[in-house]
Amino acid sequence: MPFPKLFEPGRIGKLQLKNRIIMAPMITLYVNTDGSVSDRMLDYYQERARGGCAMVTIEASYPRSGGYPGRIFVGSDQCLDGLKKLVEVIHEGGAKACIEVNTHRGMDDEVDPASASEMVHPMKGIKVRALSVAELMELQKAFGEAAKRVKEAGFDCLMIHGGYIISEFQSPLLNKRTDQYGGDVSNRARLGLEFLAVAREGVGPDYPIIFRLPCQRKDISDRSRIIFKLPYDETIEEGFRVEETIVVSKLLERGGVDAIGVTSAAAGNYRDIYGAPNMQMPRGLNASTSKAVKKQVEVPVFVNGSINDPYLAEEILMGGKADFIELGRPLVADPHFPNKTMVGSTEDIRKCILCSRCIESIFRAPVGPMVCSVNPAVGREKEFELRLKPSAQKKRVLVIGGGPAGMEASLIATARGHEVTLWEKDNKLGGQLNLAIIPPGKDELSSLIRYFRFQLDRSGVKVVLNTFATPEAILKYAPDVIIVAAGSKPSVPDIKGLEKRKTVQFEEVLFGKSEVGKRVIVIGGGFVGCETAEFLSEKGKKVTIVEILPQLASELFFPYAYQMARRLTEREVEVYTGVKAEEITDKGMEIIDEQGNRISLDADDIVITTGSVADKSLSKALEGKGPRLYEAGDCREPSRIYEAISQGAEAGLKV
Repeated sequence: MPFPKLFEPGRIGKLQLKNRIIMAPMITLYVNTDGSVSDRMLDYYQERARGGCAMVTIEASYPRSGGYPGRIFVGSDQCLDGLKKLVEVIHEGGAKACIEVNTHRGMDDEVDPASASEMVHPMKGIKVRALSVAELMELQKAFGEAAKRVKEAGFDCLMIHGGYIISEFQSPLLNKRTDQYGGDVSNRARLGLEFLAVAREGVGPDYPIIFRLPCQRKDISDRSRIIFKLPYDETIEEGFRVEETIVVSKLLERGGVDAIGVTSAAAGNYRDIYGAPNMQMPRGLNASTSKAVKKQVEVPVFVNGSINDPYLAEEILMGGKADFIELGRPLVADPHFPNKTMVGSTEDIRKCILCSRCIESIFRAPVGPMVCSVNPAVGREKEFELRLKPSAQKKRVLVIGGGPAGMEASLIATARGHEVTLWEKDNKLGGQLNLAIIPPGKDELSSLIRYFRFQLDRSGVKVVLNTFATPEAILKYAPDVIIVAAGSKPSVPDIKGLEKRKTVQFEEVLFGKSEVGKRVIVIGGGFVGCETAEFLSEKGKKVTIVEILPQLASELFFPYAYQMARRLTEREVEVYTGVKAEEITDKGMEIIDEQGNRISLDADDIVITTGSVADKSLSKALEGKGPRLYEAGDCREPSRIYEAISQGAEAGLKV
């Protein structure tokens, strides 16, 4: 077996597990409006259980019903029927079933923003009150009742959510109490230990309990170090550090916990989401902390955090850094990650690209059910299973464009039994992904390109490269169906003087087709502009960004926009936001700030990164010419990877 440690049986208390892969809890918002388990949720978790992990941990559930939209309700016996069905489908899929339970979301609680101490929320600016001892007793009572229901529903294991209110009490930055819940680390850990005690009382001595313990990493790499300090930022030296994590772990073990799950995203860390680290952050970033904890306790230790590769997972286990690997986003991207790994088919894994679109979809307005950039079937498992059945009539399908939309459309149409040919104008597949992998820290996207190329090689799709699709050539080919995924074209801003001086599009710079001088102005501070600036800065250029909006990378989820701004500051990129690009001159350009001041900027070259527009020229030329036509990806509307792949899949399903 190529991964002996990953597929070695393990044990949590008296619970035997078939391997060392655990699905981590992740909010999906798939529940019914009353907090009961939906059919959508059943289908989602059953597919993950079928994928080969040892245990599926269901997302955080709450014993309070009001004010938790999209969360599982475990506050009354009325929830038991749905929970029992959830356990049943997971067991049918071949996995053990666990569920995470929380009672209060601390300062972020939708019903009652409250914490260990009174404060002002560091991001929302709202007043957060301090919980009284009597209120803590009520929370513990509700938690104990929820633990009993979890066991009654048939779950094999209970996970205590050690984040939110528990981690806020543990935090020396947030907890300024002078009673028995404040002061030294043992007092600050008291609330979590009391939750463990009431849970143990509710489930009995032999029922496995896991405590998910958020903490900060032992090492903060150069790429991820903090140079901005928000109030209550746990990544600074005064925060909840690994030394205190070890102390709390020992207290939990003494309190009767059966396993400890080491994660990050400690209370108050609003600058970076370490609990869902993106592709610019280190892989396996919590493993050094889990190793430190494992050395000090006898109970099994879990670890998660950007472990999207089976070789890394095996390395962590072989190195004695953890006993079990928790996979969250990787099992969203490909629920069959474990089964494919077990048989050595790692190239067949649709790897998580660590873009965190899943996290963004459930936390960024407009909030909605969880989606995945690379897996369009997420949350639609049953629908995809039904729609992927072979078509009643085999059709001749021509797909134009070998980017993510075109490749996904080709694979789906082929899976349904159609004869598919894919034309790509360049000499390799990938489309805009080949551009997206170039900026610093974006190499994770190359795994998606490799995955698509591997799948196409064995799918039966006829791939024709170096072929520019004209309306005449397409009609001569005589397809029954055309799927146009031809991409977009650069948008040119309306700036005075643009026609008098040569400017460069960002694609030319990233692909190395155009050289630029020492001083460069980047027009456009969206995420593409920021990545281009970072790319140029890494090459020793002095870069200035000019952006009309008040914030850089405003289309990104706020923690990642902050992270981007931090890296640009590290690289000494000059930034002008909330300004108008007034005129391009021989020396550079003139901008006007919000106060109406005119500012002159000198530059050797100017790079345009002001977005793109859909290239509908081919679709319009083919309109009404006979074959059924579908559009997918940027030629429909420029967007991101999720939209491209989802639209490609939908086009393939419609054929």
